[in-house]
Amino acid sequence: MKIVGAVAAVLVMLLILVVSIMGGAIGSDENNTTPGCVVKPDATTADRANEIITDNVKLNTGQVYAARTVVAVGKGMNVRHRGIAIALAVAMQESSLNPLAVNGRSTGLFQQQGELYASVVKTDPVEASAAFYRVLVERVSNYDDTRRDFADVAQIVQRAGAGAEPYRRWEKWATTLEAVLYDGAPRQAPNAVECTPGVGGPGAVKVLRQGQTIELPREAGRPGANTLTFPNELTAKAAEAALSQLGVTYAWGGGNASGPTKGIRDGGEGDKHGDFNKVGFDCSGLMIYAFAQVAITLPHYSGAQLKAARTVTNWDDRVPGDLLFWGDPIHHVALYLGFINGTPLMVEAQKSGTTVHVTPVRVDGDFRRNAVGRMWG
Repeated sequence: MKIVGAVAAVLVMLLILVVSIMGGAIGSDENNTTPGCVVKPDATTADRANEIITDNVKLNTGQVYAARTVVAVGKGMNVRHRGIAIALAVAMQESSLNPLAVNGRSTGLFQQQGELYASVVKTDPVEASAAFYRVLVERVSNYDDTRRDFADVAQIVQRAGAGAEPYRRWEKWATTLEAVLYDGAPRQAPNAVECTPGVGGPGAVKVLRQGQTIELPREAGRPGANTLTFPNELTAKAAEAALSQLGVTYAWGGGNASGPTKGIRDGGEGDKHGDFNKVGFDCSGLMIYAFAQVAITLPHYSGAQLKAARTVTNWDDRVPGDLLFWGDPIHHVALYLGFINGTPLMVEAQKSGTTVHVTPVRVDGDFRRNAVGRMWG
């Protein structure tokens, strides 16, 4: 087996396959919609099926998305099924499938350390997975040979201080999960995963960022060359993360530091739209995800996010990357992006029945002109 030699070709292939399994954001162009997979909405069925396919280890939605990324990257690099299962086992053991996991000097899905990973953004699940597979193939060219012990192969890649044994417990689990996810549809548990068109997933939208500047992606629905400049790289990266979620479904109570999660009941409008059966973000959940990518932790409530701000200023003094708030008490939050063609724009998960989108700032109604939150500085 040969890994794709050219770096550019690898990156292109990875992007295509991550989008095809995890789901592309819905755009205005019908041809831009690509298939995606989510946990099936029926809570009872989905939870039970999840237990079946994961050998009674229940995954949350963020973990499912991380697992899909590991599988998608493996497919893009022509890694065989057993190699992908080994990667899933290692990621589960090392980080519980959390791309942002930190343990001392180790970070990311695989907790990678050393010179081999010096240039890898370890908290990026795509880069971390690709690095794992490169080392797997270099160190164990016959990793697909079932005569080689599964856990021993994992240890040869990781060289963990605890040895091979911790990986052994995940062999059956990882082999089963890989079989379910590889083709983007279930093989062994038909009610566990449902694949539908046009479902966004974490990072499904490609956002071009250079330092403090961002080019609005076409999924933002603002035609033309639209460059946004932020006061620092931290705010640009947070905005990049939020914009990568364009098209992801609104779900009341949904979203965490790892990406979209299943919504919860609100006893009102959200329930009418079935948000508790959807995977996505609410307004504050999107902010949690965006700022988690720059190591800023926010609470999951818009009012609490205003209280968590380093600085509270007013609308006249806002800068791109600030959080905007509505209501008294606060009931909504969005991320301010700056001006395009004289129009102030923001990215938000607005309400039930919508998706994450870019829209002009609504400065009427109950907009809080005196409550602009700055999370940095």
